[in-house]
Amino acid sequence: MLLTNKQYNPSHYLVEDETEHIILSFCTFCTLLVGKKLSFQNVFLLVLKDVKLKNILKNTLDVDSDFEIVKMFIDYDNTITKSKYVTKYINSLKK
Repeated sequence: MLLTNKQYNPSHYLVEDETEHIILSFCTFCTLLVGKKLSFQNVFLLVLKDVKLKNILKNTLDVDSDFEIVKMFIDYDNTITKSKYVTKYINSLKK
C-alpha cells in the first residue's frame, strides 16, 4: 500500500520480512525433507510438483491461490524465471 508521499506503510516492511523468513524457512524444510542441498529453483519446482508441499506453504503464508505462491517466489528471486529447469518443467506441461 503506497502512501501519498510515496513512502511505504511501516507494516509493509514487517509483512515483507515475515514473508522472506517463511520462504527461506520453507526452503530449509524442503532441503531437510529431501536429504540433500537444494537450490532455490529446485525448491520452486518441488512446490510446483508436490501438492502437499504447496498446501503447506500456502497455509504458512496464509495465501489462497497457487498464483500468489508463484508471485512470491518470483518477487523474492526473479532469476528463477530464467532457470533452464523451470523452463523445461513449464514446457513439459504444455504438451
